[in-house]
Amino acid sequence: MRLFIVAFLVVAAAISTNALYLQNAPRLAGNAMRGAPEPERTAGATASLPKQDAAISAATAPPAPALLDPADSARPPSVSRAPAKLIKAIQRELSDRGYSAGEANGLLGLQTRAAIIACEFDEDMPLTGEASEAVLKSLIFGKAAGKGKPGPAGRFERRLELVGEVRQMLLALGFDPGPSDGRLEAKTREAIRQFESARHLQADGRLTERVLLEIVIATGRPLNAGPGRGARTSLAESGRSE
Repeated sequence: MRLFIVAFLVVAAAISTNALYLQNAPRLAGNAMRGAPEPERTAGATASLPKQDAAISAATAPPAPALLDPADSARPPSVSRAPAKLIKAIQRELSDRGYSAGEANGLLGLQTRAAIIACEFDEDMPLTGEASEAVLKSLIFGKAAGKGKPGPAGRFERRLELVGEVRQMLLALGFDPGPSDGRLEAKTREAIRQFESARHLQADGRLTERVLLEIVIATGRPLNAGPGRGARTSLAESGRSE
């Protein structure tokens, strides 16, 4: 009888334990399916948002000023595509007419290119600083044929349309020449000084053939200002900038 009671109690305990387990099993399974609570967002989880904002800002930001490479101002003479015979002839003609072209060695160095700029200006040609048949013909048959030594460097500053184009190119290169009526004002001279410093030139704020050549080299295009475009163009451009 005693053994029967003990066996009954053991069976009853087992049944109770099994019933409790079956009740908790679905709850445990549900928790397992749902997983752990979702963690709070961290800085890493939202890192994509600042990146998107940065991309939008970069796309809408104004273009950065063109970078100046000081190495451009020391380009070797060998980069010229003009034959040495043509360069030497131009150098001789330039020197005969008072332009400082340096030695007639057939090499298109910076001194020769600056002298070509001065000649092109006097001949009302686009300012390129390159040796060409057109430059040689102008020296022989053009206005420069009857010229003596060129006038002072200030002659560049007296042509309003040239000053206006120089201002536009300085602005494109990241230098602020300020509003102007075409004349070389203090703000424009300061921009020229900054440009000269960037090109490792003596910073005196004067518009010389060397400064014009460096602008042509830095921008990669000639200065096309010439007579006929006149002060009206410069004044109109100045009115828009103001």
